[in-house]
Amino acid sequence: MAQTWPQIALPDYPSEIQADPRELSFSREQLLKMYSAMSLARTFEEKLAALYRQGKIFGAVYLGMGQEATSVGSVSQLQQGDLFSTVARNLSAWFYRGVKPEHVLARWFGKDQSPSNGRELGLFLADLNEVGIFPYHNGSMASWIPAGAGYALAFKMRRQPNVCLCFTGDGATSPGDFYEGVNFAAIHKLPLVIICEVNQFAYSTPPQLQMPVENVADRAAGFGIYTETAFGNDLFTVIAAARRGIEHARAGNGPALIEFKTFRRRGHGEHDDMAYVSKELRAFWEERDPVAMYRRWLTGRASIDEAELKRVDDESVRRVDAAVEYADSLPFPKPETVVDRLFAPSPHDPKPEDRSNHVEPIDNPAIPALTAAGERKTGGHF
Repeated sequence: MAQTWPQIALPDYPSEIQADPRELSFSREQLLKMYSAMSLARTFEEKLAALYRQGKIFGAVYLGMGQEATSVGSVSQLQQGDLFSTVARNLSAWFYRGVKPEHVLARWFGKDQSPSNGRELGLFLADLNEVGIFPYHNGSMASWIPAGAGYALAFKMRRQPNVCLCFTGDGATSPGDFYEGVNFAAIHKLPLVIICEVNQFAYSTPPQLQMPVENVADRAAGFGIYTETAFGNDLFTVIAAARRGIEHARAGNGPALIEFKTFRRRGHGEHDDMAYVSKELRAFWEERDPVAMYRRWLTGRASIDEAELKRVDDESVRRVDAAVEYADSLPFPKPETVVDRLFAPSPHDPKPEDRSNHVEPIDNPAIPALTAAGERKTGGHF
């Protein structure tokens, strides 16, 4: 049977950034910093996809190509002491905040790199002290929303003028955790800002098949919170909308939900070939690629030389290549440290010198499933 796609209406979004540079307050250095973060993320993810196909990456790979503007534009409005949490497609936000590509790639390689020491995928970054990223909570989909409400509650109780910003996808606005988190934040007027990136597909399900309303923002009506829906590929549209939501929350008016319409240029993960996406939809969003749109605006409207942007792109390539060498050179974690930092300290923990005495011989394993066959024969119970 031939593949059929759900009919998705193409929105009337412009293919060029509309902002007049004379009306913006950004310096040349700020404009280039935002481009650098977007360029570095795009270059890094192109390399990451290639490494995945070479079998050098542990686990699945999820890329944020096409969503760089929502990430960079949103975190550019955060202040000292603010926190944020990313999901799978916000690498450019990390780079904008100063995360080094070699440390990200070391995680993907499963190497013994602090702070995770090979115990997570590259997308599970957390660094409260240096970068202001609180842990990605993956116990259940959308669990980062109530977690973010908890951090926002701490800000309010301590009378700190900070906000907590949580990125999420549209698919994660369907589970109950999303509603519990929003409801709690609304009741207590917490400084929580939710950035929802509607990238057209929750894995392979388009929005009209996962919710009965047109916009994610419509789902928040029952909570009486500030909402806004905007085009997510125009960097300055993102900045303006994110600023309004953040200022609303910081002023003590309660949470804000800012919805950005964008597009995921790759599959849900690199194992997904996007066969469910029509050629027409791909072509429409290709013309509105956020990195290309911003680059055209910089050279055509902001009087920044093409040669200067090429230097930025070349530096991105150099940094990513150096990150590969760095990650390749690191050792893997030692097997005997597998439970380190996974459990709270206990007086019953073995001392380092006793580790070798706590290895179970394979003929008497401690895992019940491995003894099941033998105990069934003897009538024992496991």
